[in-house]
Amino acid sequence: MSIVEAPPAGAALHARAQVLYEQHCDSVSRKIDRWFAGLLIFQWFAGVIVALWISPFTWAGTQASTHPHVWAAALLGGLIISFPLLLILTRPGAALTRHVVAVSQMLASALFIHLSGGRIETHFHVFGSLTFLAFYRDWPVLVTASVVIAADHFLRGLFWPQSVYGTAVGAEWRWLEHAGWVVFIDLFLVQSCLRGVAEARAIALRQAELEAAHQDVEQQVLDRTAELRDSEERTRAVVNNLFDGVVTINEDGIVETFNPAAEKIFGYRAAEVVGHNIKLLMPESYHDRHDAGLARC
Repeated sequence: MSIVEAPPAGAALHARAQVLYEQHCDSVSRKIDRWFAGLLIFQWFAGVIVALWISPFTWAGTQASTHPHVWAAALLGGLIISFPLLLILTRPGAALTRHVVAVSQMLASALFIHLSGGRIETHFHVFGSLTFLAFYRDWPVLVTASVVIAADHFLRGLFWPQSVYGTAVGAEWRWLEHAGWVVFIDLFLVQSCLRGVAEARAIALRQAELEAAHQDVEQQVLDRTAELRDSEERTRAVVNNLFDGVVTINEDGIVETFNPAAEKIFGYRAAEVVGHNIKLLMPESYHDRHDAGLARC
């Protein structure tokens, strides 16, 4: 038979802390997933409203038709949010879900920039999206988002600069400027994520220590209770085997112990005496003196 040694106390403590930390991370991820589900749906509706407000129609002479921006906002926007919403429903808290949400959020930013014709104000949507993604406290998610938005600006800057920069020429290298700002923001957000992870790990370790201390106290109480129970049983065994009669009472004169020798002396069984007043064993003429003695005690 093999003997399995118990892990050191420190190893068990850190293992428990890791479990608590992972549970906390999963809870945070699920919460942010739900938050992003609402945000993505809201952005989809907002994109359609923006498209209807800025350019609802395109004209060919006197003939008007729905502008392609409206179809892009409705159809492309719906396609962008569909996969992350599916993952949020089926795999909440998973790393894949976080990264897909990051991709979708950056594509939503790109769509907003396109709908506005590359207005500089809408580029701030990218920075807001990165800040929201930092709530996951998972810095690789920021890397995924940054790569997606940099690739979008690079490719559209080459083939369709007006949709991202609002100009048809001279925008081939502007993606580097925008990517630089994204990296600048990422430096602060990554530090925030790392600090949040460190704090979460410290909290998990403190909770594990509190749990260990609580378990230690509980074990001490159980051990002490068992010792008292053993002591009572030994005392009871000694009392029951004495040749002398032993009768104990509480402060109210109620019999608590009545050993076999006392049964022989008084002629009562223990069941008839225990729980009753000791005066049961006394002549009635001693009752008043007994009560007076108890009152003095």
